[in-house]
Order: sequence, then structure tokens, then C-alpha cells
Amino acid sequence: MQNATAYRRVRGAEEIVSIADACLGGLRGRSALLVGPQEERCPYTDLLQQAEMKYLYQEDTPTQVSAILPHIQLLISVPTARLPVPLLTAASIARGCIGRRTPLLIFDLSESTSSVEELAGLLPAVCLYTPEDLQRIFSRLAWA
Repeated sequence: MQNATAYRRVRGAEEIVSIADACLGGLRGRSALLVGPQEERCPYTDLLQQAEMKYLYQEDTPTQVSAILPHIQLLISVPTARLPVPLLTAASIARGCIGRRTPLLIFDLSESTSSVEELAGLLPAVCLYTPEDLQRIFSRLAWA
């Protein structure tokens, strides 16, 4: 059972990184922030390093996100289902996007409640993929 869960986690990470690569026109030379427990970040960290990202920031909680946002193009929130999910608010994302001229791609990979406030997706230059968005994408890919 643990091997099956690990396989699904890695397969899901491959799909998310592939979508990010397509949306940003490549990952090489770009920067990303992964927010969540280390064991949840690990498959993404490995894949993003293989994609030759310039900088890869990692945080356990979203408390420092607004300070890091000006330096990244990709944010992946990977909270664990076992712990309460601290919400990454639209206000903190907006603070970090002041003066931003490049797009910010955000993936909320929460399995239960959202870990990123959906209003963040309405901010200029922010493209937010919610758990519902990703579920629709993956269900369409399964049919293809």
C-alpha cells in the first residue's frame, strides 16, 4: 500500500511539473517555491532540479511566502492531509506581487480543503490551479 501511495505521489508530481513546464514555456532558469512538509515536497524538488530550475525555495509553512514571491515564477502548495492546512491568503500573495511584471503560476495540491485562497486567482498576473481544476484536468487526461 505504501509503495502504491508513493507511486501515485511521484506520478502526480510528474504531471504537475509537466503542466507547469507547458504553462511557463519551460522551467530551465526559472525559480520556484514549494510550501509544505518536506516528505510532500520531495518528489517535486527532484523533478524541478532535473528541469534545471535556477532557484528552488522551500518552506514548511506559508508565513514567508510574500517575501519570496517577487523572486519566483512557480509556487506549489503541497500540504499534508494529516495536519490542518494553513491558508495562503490572497492578501499575502497580493503583497508579494506588488510591481510584478511576470506571471505567477500557483498549484494548490491540497487533498481536502484548499490551501490557497481562491481569490488569489483573480489577482493580475496570477494563474491559480485549485484542487478542483486539477481534478478536471486529470480526469480529461484519463479519457484521452
